[in-house]
Amino acid sequence: MSNFFLLNHAIDFPDYDYSVSGLLKLASIRLEKDDTFFKHGSVYYINLYSSLCQNYGPDEQTLLLFIEQLSNSTADVSNAEELNAIFQHETNAFLGINFAETAIEVDIQVKDEASYKNFNEVNLWKVSYKNFWGKRKKLFPSLIFCPQIEDHVYSVGNSGHFNQIVERLREFNKAVSEWKAGAFSYKEVNKNYALRISPESELTMSKFGNERIFPLPKGGTAYFELHIKTGGLRFHFFPQNETKIVFIGYIGSHLSTVSN
Repeated sequence: MSNFFLLNHAIDFPDYDYSVSGLLKLASIRLEKDDTFFKHGSVYYINLYSSLCQNYGPDEQTLLLFIEQLSNSTADVSNAEELNAIFQHETNAFLGINFAETAIEVDIQVKDEASYKNFNEVNLWKVSYKNFWGKRKKLFPSLIFCPQIEDHVYSVGNSGHFNQIVERLREFNKAVSEWKAGAFSYKEVNKNYALRISPESELTMSKFGNERIFPLPKGGTAYFELHIKTGGLRFHFFPQNETKIVFIGYIGSHLSTVSN
């Protein structure tokens, strides 16, 4: 998830045609799912907005609608520190036409479709245990994370284990994206990807199976018997053969087995 704040003094200039041309580039950006464009109510009082209302042509209609549809922010943000304080653990940037008279860093300036896409590409894999949950859908689109995973990852914290989690999930996401037909086969995945997946033994499931029951995102529970091994961590998951969906239900230390 990324947030983009419309900076009033980066769009309001004496040259009306220049402002309109630049703002049209912002209005043409194709917003990705989970990203949000914000404005503060003060935008309605800048000279550009008044001029758009007075010169009510096709371009002006497009821009007035664009401004109106931006999400509202109760805070009038003017720098990165303020923006990051509002949207903690997320990636944030500013929308504008010309930032020459501002202190906004170049890498968080979004002026058009190209700079918007570049910002998202650069920042996508800048992932930490704090922003993992907000980015999970973009990072791993083929995996569904059960609600408890947010706490599981946060408890790992800023450790070497976190990097292992990201790398294994990245590899597993590739594997699941290739699952198009038939029942899930962990043996085929192990053969084609750098993963170590295995089921539990019958003895372990008979004695400790309840430890592997986790809630699903839309209700109900399932046995998350299959797991990925990585160092001292285990990733327990449940492949739903009918829908070809894989749910991640547990990430953490080794659960109880008959051998430990």
